[in-house]
Amino acid sequence: TGCRMAACLCWGWLLSLIPAILLSLRSPPSALEPVTSQDAALLAGVSEDILCFSRSFEDLTCFWDEEEEATSGMYHFYYWDMPTACMVSTWRQGAGGKRHVCVFPSQDVRLFTQLHLRVLDATTNQTKYWRELSVDAVGLIGPPANISAHWAGAAGQLCVSWQPPLADYPNFFLYEVQCCPASSPGTPCSTTSNPSGEHPGDPSMQSTISIQTPRTGAATASPGVGQGLVQANTWVVLRDLRPGVRYHIQVRSKPDGTSVDGVWGPWSQAVAAETPHSSGDIGLRCSTPDLQNVRCEWTWDPAEPRSSHQLFYRPPPSGAGTREAAWQQCEEMSMETQGTHTCTFQPRADSAISVLVNITRTQMLPTLSFFKEPFWLHQAVLTDAPQLVQATVSQGRLSLQWLPPLEVLAEQLDYQVRYAVENSHDWKVLQVPRAARKEVLDLRPGTRYQAQVRAQPSGPWYQGSWSSWSKPVVVDAMADAGKGQGRGGGCSQRSHVGLLDRLQPQRSSPDAGWIIPSVTVVPLLFTAVLLGLRCTFPSLYSNVKQKLWPPVPDLHRALGSFLQESSKHGQASAFDKQPPEEAVLPCLLEVLPGPRGEAGPPPEHAGGRLPSTDIANQSYLLMSGWEPRGAAAAPAPS
Repeated sequence: TGCRMAACLCWGWLLSLIPAILLSLRSPPSALEPVTSQDAALLAGVSEDILCFSRSFEDLTCFWDEEEEATSGMYHFYYWDMPTACMVSTWRQGAGGKRHVCVFPSQDVRLFTQLHLRVLDATTNQTKYWRELSVDAVGLIGPPANISAHWAGAAGQLCVSWQPPLADYPNFFLYEVQCCPASSPGTPCSTTSNPSGEHPGDPSMQSTISIQTPRTGAATASPGVGQGLVQANTWVVLRDLRPGVRYHIQVRSKPDGTSVDGVWGPWSQAVAAETPHSSGDIGLRCSTPDLQNVRCEWTWDPAEPRSSHQLFYRPPPSGAGTREAAWQQCEEMSMETQGTHTCTFQPRADSAISVLVNITRTQMLPTLSFFKEPFWLHQAVLTDAPQLVQATVSQGRLSLQWLPPLEVLAEQLDYQVRYAVENSHDWKVLQVPRAARKEVLDLRPGTRYQAQVRAQPSGPWYQGSWSSWSKPVVVDAMADAGKGQGRGGGCSQRSHVGLLDRLQPQRSSPDAGWIIPSVTVVPLLFTAVLLGLRCTFPSLYSNVKQKLWPPVPDLHRALGSFLQESSKHGQASAFDKQPPEEAVLPCLLEVLPGPRGEAGPPPEHAGGRLPSTDIANQSYLLMSGWEPRGAAAAPAPS
């Protein structure tokens, strides 16, 4: 059926095709080739014998390639929804091949219309190739227009923007961005899919970044596919780039496959952009000493005296698509010794701070930019050193007292105290509890010491770095340390040392070394004198002995007299009308019976004294509420 249809078409329009066939035998030398080798390479992945593409969806070009030895004669190319013959031009390719090309007239190009293509061999009148397609499905669109790239205002980021390649189809394309370091121009960038514009892993290990951005509303690819799609915009932020590197950036486009479809088009011409250098390259440090002003400091090679330095600051961008704040230039610029540059400014306290330093060298060299990551004022505090106001030396211990550098930070300051022997660098550092204002140090007696203190904010809100060490205080620690104290705003310069030296303990006289031997010798001499008196003058020795060691009272005699008087007192109280249990008697001693087991009270002798032999066999016990034995047996009065 196809052959009969082709034969009818061939005989019907044979006369009208003769001039076109004759013209197709040779290519006009002055005409531009309608299909370039780049076009053919971009369509190499299409598995069709007849390859077709449209650059604007208002044109259509189809072609097929053949080897020289396979060419047997002329070909007829037909297309229809209404049968029409196309004028075919033949172009020679390398290695003896031929490329047959048909450029459709614009009036025959219609979107969303099924088109039938057929190639007939004029010699055999047989169909060699055939295909069905629609113009809206074979897009081969050129690169976007007006591509620009600039620093995105953050470390390792570049912002790339462009305009759609076809103004009539602004929201029908995917875009792919390719970024390569310019340091290796001989190495072409190899595209790799990246879902979010971020450079995964170590950026130094990969030289290419490729981003695909579809139109708004397109579905995102699943994570397992290895390719992701983000929201459509005509811009993208490249992230995780190496600092201080110049990049070449290219963009290409492709129909999104929803309303129109096609293949990736050619890459655009490369545009160049450079990321700022790291702030660490110039030692850029920024801090606030008073929670209001920011002081930035950096160093530059003093061998380049003609270099011009500028510092800019601003709040960082709050998000994609938001308007960025303008950079403000720091005016209080100064240069110190050894190539150190400083600048002080007062930023807003309600947002983070980004800092950029531009260094302009000679006219032949480009300007270098150095960017510092955004920081908050309350997290970059560097106070002055604490002020030592008192130093007290007592018994080999040094007590230091200081004032915080900022009273508002008093409860969030950590302190360190260090001390060492004077003119020595062997410092011992002690960590002091937070918010403390004093510390006591144990010193070695007879040594001259120096001590210092420093502070660091490390609270829940205020944070920062260690301050410089305070001016050293110099003190003496003596063996018989006295007391001393110093007041003022610093204690370390030689002009201030006298304030503390006046407070140091007085040194002991050389006679203090005879005290210990004297204490040992004097008792020995005294003992020798007493022994001499005993041998030479016994009476004098007895008098001295009575004075120094008086006789000890006889315990038996004292207790015997005491018990006799207590017994008489108990017998007299037995005739008292008050009941015995209600009488309140003093605490006395009760004589317990000895081993003979006698139950009665001890016998009385005429002299009123107890024999010493009886007292010696008794035991004495202190009793509370003691009552005489006779009182318990006495009858009640009638």
